[in-house]
Amino acid sequence: MQASGAFGSKGNLWHSTAREQVTADSADALPSAVDLLIIGGGFTGLSAALEAARMGAKVALLEAQEIGHGGSGRNVGLVNAGLWLPPQEIIKTLGLKTGEALIDTLGAAPARVFDLIARENIACEATRNGTLHLAHNAAGLNDLKTRHRQGNQYGAPLQLLDAEETAARTGSPNFAGALFDPRAGTIQPLTYARGLARAAQAAGAQIFAPFIVEDLTYQGRAWVARAAGREITAQSALIATNAYHMTGFSSYRPSFIPVCYSQFATTPLPHPCERNS
Repeated sequence: MQASGAFGSKGNLWHSTAREQVTADSADALPSAVDLLIIGGGFTGLSAALEAARMGAKVALLEAQEIGHGGSGRNVGLVNAGLWLPPQEIIKTLGLKTGEALIDTLGAAPARVFDLIARENIACEATRNGTLHLAHNAAGLNDLKTRHRQGNQYGAPLQLLDAEETAARTGSPNFAGALFDPRAGTIQPLTYARGLARAAQAAGAQIFAPFIVEDLTYQGRAWVARAAGREITAQSALIATNAYHMTGFSSYRPSFIPVCYSQFATTPLPHPCERNS
């Protein structure tokens, strides 16, 4: 999503178009003790801060960069309803109980996201028109047929589209078919992250960014974090740094596999009839 200066000083479309802003709490307001300390200001940390604060917990969230700095604020914005795997493959890997629980949870996830957006009035361009998974050849179509059949068996309202219907929806005749999932949609991800932060603050959570945690240890009955020369004691701690973890403290070392990709934004493409006029 990197682009030229046309998208502003950040060089990023999401920064240029974000309609939500975050005003972090002053460092002077950093509490000495909380119920829940959250490290990381992405979707996971912000959602946890919001829900914990709504339940009455005293919450402090510390983010080393800006809110939504990592993958949460730089992804493509798809709100998907599951994995791109047939359900039986998931169950084969995880077992029946865990596999079915994951399938059910992911299937209900878009509704939870869009309900939360509506509840907190987050202006993140939420659009729930579903998504198309496209088949570029016959083998790909057979894969979609398997996913369609198994998905329907587990209650997913998937629709298998033929080449003609796919062409009508995409404007391209180069696909053998598509799998339509009406549960899914899109959002402006950085705005969503900032909206979660704003909602969490409104619920009573404190958010500090940029604010680096220098150390985190468990001492007897509580977690103790050191940041900016001060200590914060927390009954519970959530490390939500994902692949953007900084190596400032030794009590946690994440393990992950880098997967690199790129995405590009253009000005809106003209309708075919406009191109031919």
